[in-house]
Amino acid sequence: MKRFFILLGLLFIQSLLFAQSIDSVLICKVQFKNEKFNNAHAGSAFLVEYKGKVYGCTAKHVLFFAKTDSMNAVSFGNSLNSWEFVSKTNPELVIKAGKLINEDPEEKLIMPLQNDWLVFEIEGEIPEDLAIYKLRDQPLTKGEPLRFLGYPYNNEKPIGINGIFVDFTSGNNLSLDVPKGVYNGCSGGPVIDVMGQLVGLVSMGYFDKANNKQVFEPASVAYFKEIMENNYGG
Repeated sequence: MKRFFILLGLLFIQSLLFAQSIDSVLICKVQFKNEKFNNAHAGSAFLVEYKGKVYGCTAKHVLFFAKTDSMNAVSFGNSLNSWEFVSKTNPELVIKAGKLINEDPEEKLIMPLQNDWLVFEIEGEIPEDLAIYKLRDQPLTKGEPLRFLGYPYNNEKPIGINGIFVDFTSGNNLSLDVPKGVYNGCSGGPVIDVMGQLVGLVSMGYFDKANNKQVFEPASVAYFKEIMENNYGG
């Protein structure tokens, strides 16, 4: 019976975010002063509200696809023209990113990146038809159903994939059991629970041929909270 109500919850979230005109996930459109480095879909993204203010989030490793040849750290220097969060279903819906809150010229762009979040302030008004997530307060429990959202490359519509929370990894990422699939381009999308509350960000994923299983390890919200505390006093 419990699993029945959980399934109903997932179906409700799916209908709420996809059947309506609300955009549940966005893409990163990045433009540099040198146009040859521009990327119209550097990764997926979403908005989250924290203590009354809205921020734009994507994965830090998206910088490997949205950088100039001279960028070697988590910093744009003076090379960036604009970073925008864009709806693919409604191209007129564009949110302009402001300051990169966790910019760090000392953090080198080498794999594996730790704490796989980029968090931006937002400039201007935020459209109404857009999902703004809130952090979940309660700890996750093993076996709990979760869902991730994102735009695979070349997809005109977002996907929503159901999974099961297995445990935390040694690096404090989430370990999810999800179906085998090609999810390239979904990096930076939100991971939510059955109530639509944010629990993570799409980060590392690949198919392990040796063990015939999909490895999927989203970044937890712990680092996001750390960023907020360090920059805005929690």
